Amino acid sequence: MKNPIYLLLFTSLFSLNTFSQEISIGKRDKLHSEILQEDREFSVYFPPSYNTTVKEKYPVLYILDGDYNFQYVAGLLELQGAISEIIPEMILVAISGKGTNEYRKNCKPQVKGVADSGNAEEMARFIEKELIPYVNKNYKTADYKILGGHSVGGIFVINTAINHPDLFNNYIAISPALYWGKNAIETIMKNTWGKTETTTANLFISLANEKGMDVDKFLKKVPKSIMEKNIHYKEFPGEIHNSVGLPTYKWALTDIFSTWHVKQGYFDSAEALKKHYAEVQKQYGSVFNIPLGVLGYTNYTIQKNDKEREKIQTALKEINPNAFVLFNTYLAGKLVSDKKYKEAEELLNDALAINPNNFDSYNVLAKIKMEQGNTADATLNMDKAIDLAKAQYARQWQINELLETKEVVSGQ
Repeated sequence: MKNPIYLLLFTSLFSLNTFSQEISIGKRDKLHSEILQEDREFSVYFPPSYNTTVKEKYPVLYILDGDYNFQYVAGLLELQGAISEIIPEMILVAISGKGTNEYRKNCKPQVKGVADSGNAEEMARFIEKELIPYVNKNYKTADYKILGGHSVGGIFVINTAINHPDLFNNYIAISPALYWGKNAIETIMKNTWGKTETTTANLFISLANEKGMDVDKFLKKVPKSIMEKNIHYKEFPGEIHNSVGLPTYKWALTDIFSTWHVKQGYFDSAEALKKHYAEVQKQYGSVFNIPLGVLGYTNYTIQKNDKEREKIQTALKEINPNAFVLFNTYLAGKLVSDKKYKEAEELLNDALAINPNNFDSYNVLAKIKMEQGNTADATLNMDKAIDLAKAQYARQWQINELLETKEVVSGQ
């Protein structure tokens, strides 16, 4: 007779192996740099809608010391973008530091007389000539990008903002270590901003409750015209050096995308919608994604105004087809509750004509078939919705919604 304890242990291990699965929000990538003469690795975070949308383009946040900072910054982008809808959903490219010594060398510029100089200009050239083109070629990027760096990474950010003001749309320097090289960055600024007293760079600088970073000394030497127009500075007295990154990114990104954010949370007319996104297009060069929450609240606001709803649908189809798909799917779900199945199915067919792989549309379609007593078609649509969601790496909470519908369909 076999040992029952052994059988129990074997069964438990088998169950763990059977049901365990990896959670993916991105990938590890690399490219060979001719400029740096080495392979450079980086991590990429994809927002929840990345694999579900059609021809959508996303702004990109590039950060230094990516192996150290990737997880917390990705979590912030998920919260502020997909969940809170305060900023657009974004791609994160987190550049590997390759170890402390290599990272510091890459972040420090070459300054005459400073023994601890580095190769920041080579690193900037790698980012401009090799990394950004590679990312643009292989990922769904909009032509809008931001550079962020913490501590010694902040030196790199400020040096790049000074010497390459148009490389990024915005620069975020988190508690930059400006004491480096006896304030060597001031020499760089003196030879550039000190002479021009103007720049196109948009630079955010933060400081925690720390002494000796010499941020105040640097800011006092920034030309007044640049300080007033191009520099955004904020102190976080409740944070230490290692905790100030999170609130800094939250502050800076919220400010950067304040025009994109729909502050009232909805549109009560097609004209209001078109006006808002005309301003967004003008400022950012792209509309980016239109949040589901805004579309849902807009639906609710104009629910008794069919003419305005049709105008909004037409506007969405032109401005952002993915938003049209979400709008129709949301509205179809509401119509199912009112037993308007034919109208709901027509909306879904229009949505699926644009995006035939939208799992939410199949979820609502399954509910229609279920209400009509067509269990077979309801099951087929639910299975398709779940398969698509898994193939598109949907978040588990999204899959849970589909599984709930699946349970109801199975119980019919």
